[in-house]
Amino acid sequence: MTVAPNAVSSARFGQVASILPDCGSTQDIVRAAALEHAPEGFLAVTDHQTAGRGRSGRTWFSEPGQSLLFSLLLRPDTPPARLAPVTLVAGLAVAEALPVAAHVRWPNDVVVGGAKVAGILTELDVRPDGTSVVFLGVGVNVNVPAEDLPDTDRLPATSLLVELGAPVDRMSLLERVVDSFQAAYREFENRGFRALFDRYAALDALVGAEVTLELGGTTVTGRAAGVDGDGRLVLDLSDGRRAFDAGEVVRVVDAL
Repeated sequence: MTVAPNAVSSARFGQVASILPDCGSTQDIVRAAALEHAPEGFLAVTDHQTAGRGRSGRTWFSEPGQSLLFSLLLRPDTPPARLAPVTLVAGLAVAEALPVAAHVRWPNDVVVGGAKVAGILTELDVRPDGTSVVFLGVGVNVNVPAEDLPDTDRLPATSLLVELGAPVDRMSLLERVVDSFQAAYREFENRGFRALFDRYAALDALVGAEVTLELGGTTVTGRAAGVDGDGRLVLDLSDGRRAFDAGEVVRVVDAL
């Protein structure tokens, strides 16, 4: 593992970083670094993942040099029971940092015109002393040509190259995304998700759409009414309004 300091303030996420030409998964690099007492904000970034993973065990595929792939180590003070919205915080930060008009799709996707441009993966470890460690992975389709975009089982894929018609510098984008997330994360830590609620609501790709949510072996369908102050998806169902803290969105009608 190569650990390299950035020429920036020690308070900045990414001050200590592992920069790799390739690896299995940046999540595993950050997990190993946590065991070595790496500080919060430790960054692992790679040009290519050979075993990248997404939510629900999905794989994250990318050719070398086309995507932005990184993970951050978080050591939050927020109690574990209130950490679920950190995925939404990351999605919001990524959407706000991208050079296109992007939206967030509960719980972990960033979309442009209904097509996925980025995904978030959060993995939580709760230590015996009650402290939490979060491994936050981010993947952005940056300079992926249309013919290389992967087939997906839920959302069509897009990239910044496809949307803008020109390549994007990945290292400059990395800096913008990490800085955006650090600021949003600090706000979340200090004031909770409710402090970011309006910003998230302004970029919510599901609000007003008819959504089918898979919960284990069952599904529910309702009209999305946004998220609540705890980051739960709110649906208007035939028998009333309910909030869901987990589930897989498998169908969306009339979304952005």
